[in-house]
Amino acid sequence: MNNRIRELRKSLHLSQTEFAREIGLKQNAISYMEKNGSTVTEQNIKAICARFHVNEDWLRSGSGNMFLEYNRRQEEFFAVFGALSPILQDYLIKTARDLLDAQLKLRLQL
Repeated sequence: MNNRIRELRKSLHLSQTEFAREIGLKQNAISYMEKNGSTVTEQNIKAICARFHVNEDWLRSGSGNMFLEYNRRQEEFFAVFGALSPILQDYLIKTARDLLDAQLKLRLQL
């Protein structure tokens, strides 16, 4: 698990300090978790999985995909949305509603 935590952090392009901050820890805790043979608490496993939408099976055993794909999409969307100005956020919401209407109309035609 220690190597997978390091692999996850690097795939997110985060330093140990940044990664730690995201889950409410200090850099030295991440350094410890990444060392081979170090134990990782249940609380930290849950925090990592929840914050970064990581597949818990992957983190524990290496099986499956690193990320829960659906949640990763949502995280990316909300990160982009949050970076937009309020005017552009309003425009995006309107556009999304228009897309939903168009999707409904297409389904009704089928």
